[in-house]
Amino acid sequence: MRRIVIIVEGDTEEAFVNTMLQPYFIHKGIVVNCFKIKHTKGGLTKYSHFKKDIIKTVYENNVVISSLIDFYALPKDFPRYDEATAIVNKSDRLLFLENAIREDIEQTQGGSFANLFPYIQLHEFEALVFSSITGIQALFEEDEANITQIRTIINGHNSPEDINDSPETAPSKRLLNLISGYNKIVDGVLILDEIGLPVIIEKCPRFHWWLNELERRASL
Repeated sequence: MRRIVIIVEGDTEEAFVNTMLQPYFIHKGIVVNCFKIKHTKGGLTKYSHFKKDIIKTVYENNVVISSLIDFYALPKDFPRYDEATAIVNKSDRLLFLENAIREDIEQTQGGSFANLFPYIQLHEFEALVFSSITGIQALFEEDEANITQIRTIINGHNSPEDINDSPETAPSKRLLNLISGYNKIVDGVLILDEIGLPVIIEKCPRFHWWLNELERRASL
């Protein structure tokens, strides 16, 4: 059976992959395995940690190697990071960075790795939670969550992926401010499961592209 390995940066992403992406792909005849970046406590802090895990995995046969890491607070030691900041379009900037990761691995290892497909989520994994208000409404009472403000945020962006990445307005920061006692590991995945992948795919074009590319590459 075809296989995908997704390297993630935290517990929330790991739970999401195991809970929602594994069933999604198993119906397509594709097995998904997932593991967190080693040597990191509470997020990705150094490119070298990420790189080591890629190198340990990329030599496996008949497997697509990908990632699910945040653009928000991406370490500045990532390959060609400074060059990427000059690219205005965020999707183009992320594609540039993703290609730079693969090029760096290939240069370091002296080989070509067509099976390596890095992915960086715009702007942050928690953006997916803003795909629909229904997930939050199903799990929280009105005195626990500022439904009006959350709905305003959703309606104010063409896509949840457009919600920006400052320390005050990143998706995860907004959720912590607007939902009392929000636990991103437990609540985040429950909300996403309530929303459902079809809606998330519809609302988040870059995430949708990633899933399609994973399936296409795993089918080669």
